[in-house]
Amino acid sequence: MPVEINNNGQESSFEPTPDPIRVEEPSIAFNESISSVENNNESETGLSAIEMNDPNSINVTIADQDAPLIILFGPPACGKTMTLVRLTRFLQNQGYTIKPIETFRPTTDTHYKKMCKNFDQMINNNNAAAGNSRISFMLVQVIKNGKRLCQILEAPGEYYFNPEKPNDHFPNYVNRIIASGNRKIWSILVEPDWQNEIDRRNYVTRISNLKQKMRMNDKVVFIYNKIDKTNFVRSVGDINTAAAIQDIQYLYPNLFVPFLNQNPITKIFKKFNCDFVPFQTGDYTQAINGLTYQEGPDEYCISLWSTLIKNIKG
Repeated sequence: MPVEINNNGQESSFEPTPDPIRVEEPSIAFNESISSVENNNESETGLSAIEMNDPNSINVTIADQDAPLIILFGPPACGKTMTLVRLTRFLQNQGYTIKPIETFRPTTDTHYKKMCKNFDQMINNNNAAAGNSRISFMLVQVIKNGKRLCQILEAPGEYYFNPEKPNDHFPNYVNRIIASGNRKIWSILVEPDWQNEIDRRNYVTRISNLKQKMRMNDKVVFIYNKIDKTNFVRSVGDINTAAAIQDIQYLYPNLFVPFLNQNPITKIFKKFNCDFVPFQTGDYTQAINGLTYQEGPDEYCISLWSTLIKNIKG
């Protein structure tokens, strides 16, 4: 349940929304014909050699500046890709159409073209990649009743925050995304026991710097991924959210401070201008032919989507 972060540790809603994860979460594997490198100047990530050497040369285009943009934000291997996979499966089962936006990357990016062409195959593949090193760019549109409801962006975590280079500036393409006219829902991933204390503090600093670049109408949702790897789960979808929030505050000191509600009236019942959603993408099992993925319970997707749709609408 998305809840407010209170000093007294009690659970209360950020907004009146309905109730609705420790293993690394690898990206879903493409088949060999998709992931193989056909061009020596193009990496398996889809980035050219120039782009790999100079992230500031990466080019992306968000043509639709009106549809809200949900940005999955976090460091490498934090579950952004698998969050997109799990949410896509859930929304497709709910009658939504999810399609990649082919104009997001230049026409010279043959890897992105292949990902767009094989999007459904990728989403429904239960073979997980052997590692988390794949850099992935993907912009998808969520369509309901023939109308584009929103866009969801998944982009390389190391260009959002690299623990080995915590003070690096955002590359140009990230700044262009930040400056785009779309209303944005920043979906920031955190998880239990991530890295060490200095890395977590540096991540908090990066989020604080990001907040300074946000517009007034931007929204923020903290996704506590891998909640199933904690002791806060009473049963599926029933989370001791107050304890989970307290744990995140211990692990990531001052994480929520930039989002303090400064309104003298509304801060009485809403201390922070952000949402908090416990989440689980699924389970990962080692099989003879590699790591397999089993999607998690719908309850977590229901909670996340209800929070996102609330922010999309207002």
